[in-house]
Amino acid sequence: MPSSPTVHPRSRGGWAVLTGLLLIEAFFGIVVVFFSILGAMNSAGTLGQNLSLVLAAAISWIWVVVTLVGALRGRPSWARGSALTIHVLLFAAGTGILQLQLLAWQFGFAIVAVGVVGFVAAMLARPADRPTLEGDED
Repeated sequence: MPSSPTVHPRSRGGWAVLTGLLLIEAFFGIVVVFFSILGAMNSAGTLGQNLSLVLAAAISWIWVVVTLVGALRGRPSWARGSALTIHVLLFAAGTGILQLQLLAWQFGFAIVAVGVVGFVAAMLARPADRPTLEGDED
């Protein structure tokens, strides 16, 4: 595969789209955490079950925010890999919503679309080159 440096217009566009999506996901992640806390407080379920749902939402939100910060600061390869993983999981979640009819079909399609757009953007975004030491031959 031909190399495509970070300064290539496709790569810059990929990072711009990816950063925008991660910003939107971070915002909606806060909403999900808030509603999971409200749901846990009003639930008749066990404490462990409620706590696990709130923790899963909070950890997921932290993951998106850490990936966003990495994408904004230096565009390292781990941020690209993390974004790829997040968007594959979003695609799977949207597909599950559609198949199991958990929510309205528009919501499922929106999540699938975000997953596909984020995956393509992450594939186009190239990580920044790492500085190497003199004499370091990889």
